[in-house]
Amino acid sequence: MPFMLALLLSVSVQLASLQSGAAIAGTVRDGESGRPLAGATVMVDDSDRLATTAEDGRYEVSNLPSGPHRLVVRALGHASYALHAVVPRAGILEVNVVLQPLTLRLPIVEVRRDRRDAGRAIDGLRDGRLRSARAADLDRHPQLAEPDFLRAIAGGDVVAAAERPGGLHVRGGSTDQTVYTIDGVPVFNPYHTSELMGGWNTDAFDGATLATDAPGVSSLSGAVQLTSKSPGEVVSSRGGASTTHVRFAVDGPLGIGSAGFLVSGRAAWPAFLAPANDANFVRGASADWLAKVESKWGGGVIRLLATHSADQVHVSPRRPIAGAEEWTGERNQYDWSSGTAALQWNGRIGRDSLAVSSWRSTTGAGASWGTTPVLLASRRTDHGLQATWSRRSSSTTSQSGLRFEDSRISYTVTDDQHVSADLRTAAPLLTAFGDLQRAIGATVRLDLGASAMLFGGRGYLSPSVRGRWSLTDQLALSASLARRHQFAQSLRNTESAVGYVFPADLPVGAQRGVVPVAVSDERSLSVDYTPATGIRAAISGYVREMHGLALVAPVEDAPFLRGSPVSGAATARGVSAEAEVRDERYVVVARFARQRVRYSAGDARYVPEFAARALADGGVTVFPAPSLMLRLGVTAALGRSVTPATGSFEWESCNLKDRGCEFAGSPRAEPSRLASLRAPDYIRLDLGFRKQGHVRFGSRHADVALFGTFSNVFDRFNVLTYGLVNGVPQGIDMRPQSPLVIGLDWRF
Repeated sequence: MPFMLALLLSVSVQLASLQSGAAIAGTVRDGESGRPLAGATVMVDDSDRLATTAEDGRYEVSNLPSGPHRLVVRALGHASYALHAVVPRAGILEVNVVLQPLTLRLPIVEVRRDRRDAGRAIDGLRDGRLRSARAADLDRHPQLAEPDFLRAIAGGDVVAAAERPGGLHVRGGSTDQTVYTIDGVPVFNPYHTSELMGGWNTDAFDGATLATDAPGVSSLSGAVQLTSKSPGEVVSSRGGASTTHVRFAVDGPLGIGSAGFLVSGRAAWPAFLAPANDANFVRGASADWLAKVESKWGGGVIRLLATHSADQVHVSPRRPIAGAEEWTGERNQYDWSSGTAALQWNGRIGRDSLAVSSWRSTTGAGASWGTTPVLLASRRTDHGLQATWSRRSSSTTSQSGLRFEDSRISYTVTDDQHVSADLRTAAPLLTAFGDLQRAIGATVRLDLGASAMLFGGRGYLSPSVRGRWSLTDQLALSASLARRHQFAQSLRNTESAVGYVFPADLPVGAQRGVVPVAVSDERSLSVDYTPATGIRAAISGYVREMHGLALVAPVEDAPFLRGSPVSGAATARGVSAEAEVRDERYVVVARFARQRVRYSAGDARYVPEFAARALADGGVTVFPAPSLMLRLGVTAALGRSVTPATGSFEWESCNLKDRGCEFAGSPRAEPSRLASLRAPDYIRLDLGFRKQGHVRFGSRHADVALFGTFSNVFDRFNVLTYGLVNGVPQGIDMRPQSPLVIGLDWRF
C-alpha cells in the first residue's frame, strides 16, 4: 500500500479528548394523557450524563461529544424507553419521548451522580498526561478488534509492538519503565498473551490515562492509571463472548447502608480451535478477575479492592518436521501472574482532601525453556502505604504526600542443574512528594513538582516543571522538564523472539555493583491548535537521556538473563504530529511520529526492535446509522531493525483461518547480531463492524451487539523478524488474510 495512503489513514481515536458544545433536548410525555412528565430521568448511557425533566416535561443534556449515543428515559410508574440518537457536532438535537404507563406500580428508582470522591483526583495523574481512553469509547476505536486499554492509548510516541503482547514503550523507554495502577494502587505484569494484551477486563473500568508523572511513583517513563467503576444504585451487568475470550462484570448496591459492589472476570483460551495433535500450536490459558466493595464512611468513601491475573503458555521446544507426530517430550513452559489487595479511604477535611491507601501487590513468573531445560523463578512482593493531602482554590492546586514501599524481590535461574543467577533484594523505599499548580493571569499555568526518595541509605531528588501558555483561544504552547529515578528493572531479554508468547517483566531491585539505579532526563515541547469544535491538531517533540539501565540483550541469547546484566545508557529523540476531526457521522484522527532511539552498553550500540524510524497508526470510524459502526484501522512501522533468531523457529499470530496461535522452537538472540537486520516496512489494514440492538426484559432494556474484525485486508505478508537457518535469514511472517475476532457482547 502506498506510503501516503498509510499516512493519510494513520488514525487513532481518542474520543475522550474531543468534547463539543452539542446537546440533546426535548419533552417527555405520558403515553395515555399526553401530559408532560415532571421528574423523568434522561440518561446518555455511554457518557454517564443525565438530566431530569422540569414541570413542563422539558430536559436538556448538554456538552456531549458528537456521534451516536444511547438514551435511556425512565419515570416512576412508566416503562423505561431506550433509543439511539446521532448527536451533531454543534447545536441541539431535539428528541421527544412518550412513555407508556405501567399497570403495576414500580419501586422508586433513585438516580444519583457517581460517587466520584475527591481522592480519585488526588491519586489520579496530573497535567503531564500523554494519552487517555474512556471505556465507553473503546467500542468505537478503529484499531481494536476487542476492547483493550493498552492498545487504545498507544500511538505516536507511545508504542505497542505490532503482533506482540506486552507493555508500552513511552518515548524510547522499555516496557518495565512504565508503572500500572488501579485507583492509585500498583499492579505488576498486567499483560496477557496471544491477542489479549491488557490484563484487565475493561468492563470494570471507566477509563485509563497515561501520564509522565504520578504522585509518589518512581518510574522513568510514567504511569498508566486505571479508574474502576463506582457501583451503581441498581444492579447492572456487562459482558461479552468472542473467539478469543469470555468476560463479565456486575455492579450494584449490597443492601447494607450505602455499600456497593463491583465484580468482574475474564477467561481466554489461545488453543480453543487448535488441532489436538499439532505440536506447532500454543497451548495454555489466561484469566483475570477484580472485586471491589465501597461505602460511605467517616465523611468520605472507604474501599476494599482485590485483583488477580494469570497466564500459562506451553509450546513445542523444537519446530516439528512436516508430517511428524506431536512432540511427546517436555514442552517449553511459561507462566506469570499478579495480584493486588488494597484498602483505601478518600474524603474531605474542611477545604482539603485526604487520600490514604495501603496495599499488597505481588507478581511471579516461571519458565522451563529449551530442549535441555533452563529453569526460571521470579518473584516480587510489595507492601505499601501512601497518604496524599490536596488543597484547591480558584488559581492554585497543591498536593503533598508520603509513600512507603517495602519490596522483596528474588530472581533465580538454573542452567544445566547449576544456579547461574541468584539475585535477591529487600530494600525499602521512602518517598516524600509535592506539587503546586498555579494560574498566572488568564493565559499561563505553571506546575512545579518534586519527589525526594530515600533508598539503600542514599537520597535521590526527582524535580519537574511544566508550563502551558494559551496564546489565543485556539492555540496553546506547553513545555516540560523532568528528572526521574527508578529502583527496579526487568531482566527479560526484550530482543528475544520468545517475547511473542512470554511478555512478562522479570523485576530485580537496584543493588550496588549488580543493578544500578536508573535515571532519566527529559525535555518536551508541544503546540495544540483547536480552530473549531470537533477539530484539533497538535505537534510535539521530546529529547531524552537515560543512564544506569540494566541491559540484557548485549550479553544474553536466552529469553531471560542467566548471569549478570550490563549497565548501559540510551538516548531518544522524537517528534509527532496528529490531527483529529469529529462529526456526528464520523471520527478521523491522523497520527505520525519519527524517532531516533539508541541503546548502548560498552562497545555495543543498537536500535531496539520496538523503535522503528517512523510510525503511523490509527483509523476511521463512521456511523451510517445510530446503531451501526464501521471501522478502518491502519498500523505502519517504517525503518525497523530486528535481531535474528538462531535455530529452527516458527511463529504465526492468532487467527481463525489457522485455528489459533503457532509457536515452535527455542530461538536464541545472538548478542553479536543484535539489531543487525533491517526488516521491510510493516503495514496492515483492518476492517471492523459493530451492530447494536435492544432487547426488553420486563421493565428493563438490554443492549446486545454483534461485532467482528477482518484483519490484514490486503493480504500483506509483513515480516515480523528473521530466523537464521544455517546462517541464512528466513522471514517470519505475520498472519495471512483472515477474520480475527467475531463476538457478541451485552449490557443489561
